[in-house]
Amino acid sequence: MLAAAVLMAAVGCKDDEDEDDRLYMSGTLSFDFPSYAVVGQEVESYVSGITTPSGSDLEYFWVSSEMEISDNDTVIGQSIKFNLPKEPGEYSITVYARSISGEYYSSSSTASVQVISTDADGVSGWAPGIGRYTDARDGEIYHYRRYGSLDWFTQNLRYSGADADTLLGRPYDDSEGIDEIFGRLYSWNDATGGVSGSGLGGGPQGACPEGWSVPTVEDWEDFALAAGGSAVDFLDHWDGLGEKVSAPITLNGSAMWPYSPDNLHVNTNGWNGFPTGNSRDHYGEYENIAVYGMWWASTENADGMVPYRFIFYNTDTFDVYYTDKESYGVSVRCVRLSAQGQ
Repeated sequence: MLAAAVLMAAVGCKDDEDEDDRLYMSGTLSFDFPSYAVVGQEVESYVSGITTPSGSDLEYFWVSSEMEISDNDTVIGQSIKFNLPKEPGEYSITVYARSISGEYYSSSSTASVQVISTDADGVSGWAPGIGRYTDARDGEIYHYRRYGSLDWFTQNLRYSGADADTLLGRPYDDSEGIDEIFGRLYSWNDATGGVSGSGLGGGPQGACPEGWSVPTVEDWEDFALAAGGSAVDFLDHWDGLGEKVSAPITLNGSAMWPYSPDNLHVNTNGWNGFPTGNSRDHYGEYENIAVYGMWWASTENADGMVPYRFIFYNTDTFDVYYTDKESYGVSVRCVRLSAQGQ
């Protein structure tokens, strides 16, 4: 903490008269830092955002009393690269911008990360599936259950493509490794291969394994009938189903869904809906983790818009919304006609 102590001493070393003459920096410090990550994961970040004073009068200090980011828990510079702790928990890091000339007050920003383990000790509250399927493309294993006429993955898809040239989807916050728990977020085009589907079991394979497909409108309606006990139209709000299919997931013993008496996330049928959020601007921005869970349907609308179903933590519905094919990213569940799984 030596550098941090030097920084704080520099901030407070002027007398009261000098303090009154000091200016405030313009702009806001910002840096990318994952909201969730796995133990031991390497993270890299770059801070910017201060417009006045100029860069030649700025010095940056990264400080954490909870993580080993250097030999003395302090890093000097505009960028940082280190490995997160090997123990699960919530950790924070703060970056300071200091005026070298002393003409400006210092500025700071803090971010926190929930570091979790991918084993059973770190994640609980979800129900294993009745069956297991191994994706021959990458060896990933998925749980699945039968609902109505279809087998459904009870975990979000996490396939990243055959190679770097065919990258599909992204993990939340681009936090590699977290997709082991949350799955990946996909644009509709990445999820479906740009192909619309219709009819029961008639969706495109897209990013799903061979023999599986991205669910159509009819697939979702078949699921709602099986999960809710009565037929509903795809465009309905699906009252009560959001509570039945969302899981009370906990990470490091803390609930991921915020508490709401209107959605207790009972997961009665083991579908395991997690609040894995979404991406915007073709994976340029991430939002709504721990607030919303969202999943694609593969059936394109007449106007070229495409649907996803979503669960909001504060309502019991499993509602629907339409968006474009490329900029928005949500989760994928793969399905197949149950006869194929017998």
